[in-house]
Formats: sequence, structure tokens, C-alpha cells
Amino acid sequence: AGLSWLTILRKRDAYRTTFFNFDIDRVAAMTPEDVQDILNTTGETTRSTVVRHRGKIEAVINNAKCIQEMRSEEKNITSKDGRHHHGVFDRFLWSFVDDKPILNSAWDGRNLSDCPSTSPESNAMSKALKAKGFKFVGPTTCYSMMQAFGMVIDHPVDSPEYKAAVGRLRKRPGGYQTRD
Repeated sequence: AGLSWLTILRKRDAYRTTFFNFDIDRVAAMTPEDVQDILNTTGETTRSTVVRHRGKIEAVINNAKCIQEMRSEEKNITSKDGRHHHGVFDRFLWSFVDDKPILNSAWDGRNLSDCPSTSPESNAMSKALKAKGFKFVGPTTCYSMMQAFGMVIDHPVDSPEYKAAVGRLRKRPGGYQTRD
């Protein structure tokens, strides 16, 4: 979301610490004072702090609340047992690829600009998330998330990673999709 992914990846530990290992309920309970504390945090290195952008920090909290709302809606529809339904967000995201990962076979790895950064699925996911109140979830962010989750496999076709992915996907119950 506006920064290089390498910058964000280097800050993973800071994000895990700041946002309670991404515990949805704890993040959703964060207050404006917590946001200010994050903004005021300084670290020994740039890796020890999250990106200090009020809108993005508030979006993390907002998005956790949106997931809580999705859980609540699911509970009201399908269950009277009072349990959290941790799979509702997972099922929602995977619905954009019909529960089947997409194996892209067109990228040869020579030019990074040839690797997709959005797709019809990431566009639809972005639109649906925004309709549910999520923030900072544009199509490129959604596509990157889809790559991270294994919904989209974009390894260069001649790479060992691509061949390993094909091997895993062939064993996957429910199958997978291919795209040229």
C-alpha cells in the first residue's frame, strides 16, 4: 500500500508485536490512545517499528472490526452455539477463486513488470471488501495477499518453486485452476 513489499517484509516482527500476533479481537479493541502510542513509538532500527501512518494503523483496527462483524453475521445465520467462526473470512476470500488456487503459467520470470499485479479476482475481492467497510484493500494489495495465501501462484515457469507448486497442486483435494 504505497511502499515496497521489501520494506514491509522487513517490519514483520514489528507488525506482529504491535498488533498482538494479529489477534482479531485484541486488534479490534485498540483505542485512539493505542494509535497515538504507535505513532509516537521510536525504535533502534527501522525494522523495529511499523510504518507510522495514522490512516493505515486505523485501517488495521477497522479491518479487524469488519472481520468481527462478518463472524457475528455468520453466527447469527448458522449457529446458536456462541463459538467464534474463524473460518468465515477465510471462506470469503477463497470464494473469489472458487476454492481452487490459480496456477499462472505465462510468466517466465525475465521481466518483473510482466508478472501480474492484479486480476479479475483481486478486483472483485477489493470491491467486496470495500463494500463490507474494509480500508486500504485495493486490487494490488488483494493480489499480493492472494499470492501470500497461495490462492495465486506466480513463480516463473522454469523455476524449482513453480515445479514444486505444480507437484503440491496435483495432490490437492478439490483441484486447482490454470491460467495462461
